[in-house]
Amino acid sequence: MMSRFNPLAVVALVALSGCAKKQASQDDAGFTAGSAQVSVSHVRTHADDGSSVFVTVDGKDAGQLNGGQSKDLFLTPGKHKIGGYVATLFGLGRVTINPVEVTTAKGEVKHVAYEVKKDKPTFTEWTPPAEQG
Repeated sequence: MMSRFNPLAVVALVALSGCAKKQASQDDAGFTAGSAQVSVSHVRTHADDGSSVFVTVDGKDAGQLNGGQSKDLFLTPGKHKIGGYVATLFGLGRVTINPVEVTTAKGEVKHVAYEVKKDKPTFTEWTPPAEQG
């Protein structure tokens, strides 16, 4: 019986590995050459469980952020939806976080924060204190 189990386990493992999603570290190269910039930050809060967030731009993967990290995305000027998702336990699924719509312009930097507030993950556009003044 043991000799039948091993080949079966190998076949199942190979079949399941074909369904795996691409690695998050393989960021989309399309977000490095635009003339408008969006800086996305993963803000740590007390309600945050420490999960990494996968950032999306207009539904396309743009990279992964751990707590406290930021990522600069370079986009074409215009309206874009900055959102994302968090992988569920063992990476078998994901929880989608609603995007925020940001209008970018050439040479301009927009700021978007991902944070968990009152157990609700959100993306919001914000203005840094130095630019408010």
